[in-house]
Amino acid sequence: MPHTIFDRPDLSAFMRLDGLGLEVTGQRIWPDHAVLACRIVGEDRWCRRCECQGVSRDAVVRRLAHVPYGWCPTIVHVSVRRYRCETCAHVWRQDMSQAADPRAKLSRAAVRWALTCVVVHHVTVARVAQALGMSWNTANTAVLAEGARLPINDPARCEGVRVIGVDEHVWRHTPYGDKYVTVILDVTPVRDRRGPSRLLDMVPGRSKRVFKTWLASRPDTWRERIEIVAMDGFTGFKSAATEELPGARAVMDPFHVVHLAGNALDECRRRIQQELHHRRGRATDPLYKARRMLHTRSCLLTPRQQHQILDLFASDYHVALEVTWSVYQNIIDAYRAPDTDVGKALMQAEINTLTSTRVPRGLTELITLGRTLKRRAGDILAYFDHPHTSNGPTEAINAPPRTPTRIRTRIPKPHQRHHTSTPRNRRSQTPTTPPIMKSPLPTPLLHLEHPQMRSTSNHIYHNIAQQSELF
Repeated sequence: MPHTIFDRPDLSAFMRLDGLGLEVTGQRIWPDHAVLACRIVGEDRWCRRCECQGVSRDAVVRRLAHVPYGWCPTIVHVSVRRYRCETCAHVWRQDMSQAADPRAKLSRAAVRWALTCVVVHHVTVARVAQALGMSWNTANTAVLAEGARLPINDPARCEGVRVIGVDEHVWRHTPYGDKYVTVILDVTPVRDRRGPSRLLDMVPGRSKRVFKTWLASRPDTWRERIEIVAMDGFTGFKSAATEELPGARAVMDPFHVVHLAGNALDECRRRIQQELHHRRGRATDPLYKARRMLHTRSCLLTPRQQHQILDLFASDYHVALEVTWSVYQNIIDAYRAPDTDVGKALMQAEINTLTSTRVPRGLTELITLGRTLKRRAGDILAYFDHPHTSNGPTEAINAPPRTPTRIRTRIPKPHQRHHTSTPRNRRSQTPTTPPIMKSPLPTPLLHLEHPQMRSTSNHIYHNIAQQSELF
């Protein structure tokens, strides 16, 4: 930049104090912090009562924490003049509302900097307080107050919202106080494929009344623009949305539908484990070892895992588990179908099969799952009519409140540091069976590699109905 024009050095402009109405008059640098002496630009000699001119009486020093440079605390000592009116004897100070709020410990620039660090850069409050040279409570109170004033109370933040997502989040992991908060998100950018979701509000509590009260507090014009409400299986959110947003369509998130099927699969596995061994699963039990493989999509299983699944289903005592696993895979295939019409037809057929009378009474997990899916069938099938309307962003935003505790760097202890492997501390490994010793993939397991070739649930239900004596 050969033609750059430089201004004279100005510490007030460099520290962004000129925007606060302050001017630096001196500085003092210590190894751990810096102090800047400032005065307020302009005078305030006119009395606020009788509007007569006052005289300077004395000056007081107000200490404020400013934006740290190089993560070194920067303290501002502001010299505030006090005036006295000779007519009415009224005493007042210079107005420094441009620099900080009354009785505040942080300047306005420092508060904005702290809010940006916590919200945008996910810096912990403890780290922000250390950089400001303040206590944790002081920094946290300032961040909360500024966050409520700027992002939360901004009326324009709720404009353009057409799709919202609602979910609960465990905010407090203690036996005291309300543990849950209701999280409301704007999922319109995700639905339109133009950006991430936006957090609208977090309301203490988790109930129908909490969500309904929040919706009722919104303007009528805003509620009329809501088209879709993405939610989980909680009936309280469903009832509140139906009453306050009669024109909106409730959509049950695919994640929670698959989660319900996964829970049924786990309950079936545990029930069979108890019936066969009368105890919980152990590391050597086939059912316990396959607990993670059962939740893996069939086309993602390795050949070795396919053999393990085949060996597990070969036992007559595990027929109910095979049926439940097939239902779980069918639900995933319905959501993974490239055509939404085909996926909707597959999901509708699966719900009809689960709620039919052909399901043996011994499959209690599938009967319960069928009731749940039938009760929310409209919301489940609505996802295929409104693709990309997922409650996933609402689930994902549950992580940022916990992110500051996870990003803290921890210095490993001496015994936790990496050491080179020596003959003394090297652990011997048990040799595994070479892949060439495995038998060829049997024909009945070919449907694991090709989901479209998997036998339908109706065929399996017919087979298990013939073996109803097992149940």
